[in-house]
Amino acid sequence: MLGNSSNKFDPCLSVLVKSVKPQTILELGCGEGKFGSIMQQTGLRPHLRAVQKIFSSDEPQRLRQKGYEEIIDRDILDYYKEGFDENYSLIVGLDVAEHFLYSDVISIINFSLYRADFMLLVWPSAHPQMSVTNPFDRHRASFELKDLADKFDIVFYSQTGFAQMHYRHRYHIALLRGFMNHHVLPPIL
Repeated sequence: MLGNSSNKFDPCLSVLVKSVKPQTILELGCGEGKFGSIMQQTGLRPHLRAVQKIFSSDEPQRLRQKGYEEIIDRDILDYYKEGFDENYSLIVGLDVAEHFLYSDVISIINFSLYRADFMLLVWPSAHPQMSVTNPFDRHRASFELKDLADKFDIVFYSQTGFAQMHYRHRYHIALLRGFMNHHVLPPIL
């Protein structure tokens, strides 16, 4: 069973993607394909590739119907440790970074910014989660804006929160500029 992503920032995702106008996208852990559906709604038709561990034979076809042209059936961390040379307009990680150890999150972001004009992240912080549907479900890291701001160029950032039982959770969205990116985005309304 594939995971899914929070819908808290869906309207914002659409606006950010339209402002970036990506030609090529790599999504890390596409889950049920929510980002592909958002891309279809925007009217943009970039080449959309995903790195996603596949758990059942019908998942690739469902993802293709949501606009994914290629699904790389790999563990994201293994894929990054091997490295890749392709360049992308945008690398996307929606509700995926919290599933790695903190040091791996920073390494993935760092490598991504060498391979993309922009990286778009959505993640919860201080949100414990156990492995429920597959071994990749458990949360292993929590990080905040300050963890990114010291290391990377943040083009856009927003945060929201919600309470659940005795916990206060925060959800974040950030658009980071790639290291070799000379593009300046127009004002986002």
